[in-house]
Amino acid sequence: MQKSYNIYHNLGYWFLLLIVLVFGGFYTSYFTTFFDRHPPLIHIHFALMMLWIAMLIAQPFLIKFKKISIHRMLGKISYVLVPLVLLSAFLMIRLSYYRFIAVTTEQASKGLNQSAGAQILQQAADFQAIAVFYFAWFFIFYSLAIINRRRSPAHARYMVATALTLLGPTVDRIMFFVFNLEMLPGGISAMWVSFILIDIVLAVLLFKDYKNKRPTKTLWTCLLIYIPGQVLHFAVLGHDWWQQFISVLMLPRP
Repeated sequence: MQKSYNIYHNLGYWFLLLIVLVFGGFYTSYFTTFFDRHPPLIHIHFALMMLWIAMLIAQPFLIKFKKISIHRMLGKISYVLVPLVLLSAFLMIRLSYYRFIAVTTEQASKGLNQSAGAQILQQAADFQAIAVFYFAWFFIFYSLAIINRRRSPAHARYMVATALTLLGPTVDRIMFFVFNLEMLPGGISAMWVSFILIDIVLAVLLFKDYKNKRPTKTLWTCLLIYIPGQVLHFAVLGHDWWQQFISVLMLPRP
């Protein structure tokens, strides 16, 4: 009998797709403007994310080729790298938040839009909502992966869920910058494309585990964190409490 394809044993090959997605998603907004004047934070965050993606790709290959000691060493390095990724991601969200406020305020002063005061703060909070949710998902799933680091099946599945937090931002950027789509027919947000892709990946893996009589608790947990969060993302938009929460989260203006 032919041996079935083990997606977790070959996870490194799947993670290689992240390179293609990152290039496609950030080609217009980053790579083509690389030598333009940017805040150093942007380059620092991108470099840290590239290190994280390189680690994501390397770790499954190290398991596949039985380089367990190197795998564990890189795992310990991630205890330093991931906090740096999260810190730079938070600072990027904050930078984008205040940049949005500044640009929108300037446009309003020139009569290019009718936004003012609290309305601008609400728009800025809504604009950052998707980044805040992906930040939270990344933190949650990485934490669960580390908590379950001695339970390889659960660890691998939580790392897949962690990697899927990169799928959203890259696919969203491809939809916007490559296909110039913010909305789908019927007034549906294009963000639902990346949300649905994430859910499909997890659902397919869940079906494979169920079919092969493997425990499904981990993937159910991932879906039950992702799907309510996806719905909540759209539910918070436009609410005063969300604007107030984000204004507190972003700390005093730099």
